Amino acid sequence: MTFENYFGGWTKVINKQIVKETMQKVVIEYHNHECTPELNNIFRAFTLCDYNNLRVVFLGQDPYPQKNVATGIAFGNKENTDKLSPSLKVLKDAVINPLVPHGIIRFDNTLESWAKQGVLLLNSALTTECNKIGAHVLLWRSFIIQLLQNLSYFNTGIIYVLFGEQAGGYRRYINSNLNCILQVKHPSYFARTNTEMDSN
Repeated sequence: MTFENYFGGWTKVINKQIVKETMQKVVIEYHNHECTPELNNIFRAFTLCDYNNLRVVFLGQDPYPQKNVATGIAFGNKENTDKLSPSLKVLKDAVINPLVPHGIIRFDNTLESWAKQGVLLLNSALTTECNKIGAHVLLWRSFIIQLLQNLSYFNTGIIYVLFGEQAGGYRRYINSNLNCILQVKHPSYFARTNTEMDSN
């Protein structure tokens, strides 16, 4: 499969050379260490969210570091997960609680339905070494910077939600004149402090 066939419309904003250089380094990491998510899921957020349907960009930190948890969708869990990851539970409570009086709400633990509705669910690093938070942040920095710069200039009126300080550090690469930027604490903060995220 070619780069163009795989990424589709995203090729307008994703730099092919940067992807090639980044993946060369990532493959070495996967060869030498146990990493997550699975190699074939690294760019899954782009395959589920159609470029022409993009409305919102979520930018988190990096994938869940536990083995077999990360899915390639930021904050998402596998469909049959018995116990939600703490960050996803915080997001679920923030979304569901205001809607509960209106009836039973089914929450999609995978967040794939969000992606298909135009939410690009990314982390500032698309991979990490298992049980080592932030291990690949620098590997993905050029890719994320180029993506945000291109995306925010070529696609206007997009809402960017930056979760936590690490994601907030990329704010300067987003065109704030033509897009909306929201910066909030990472869901892990609310899980750690046992507080609720503001549903607004």
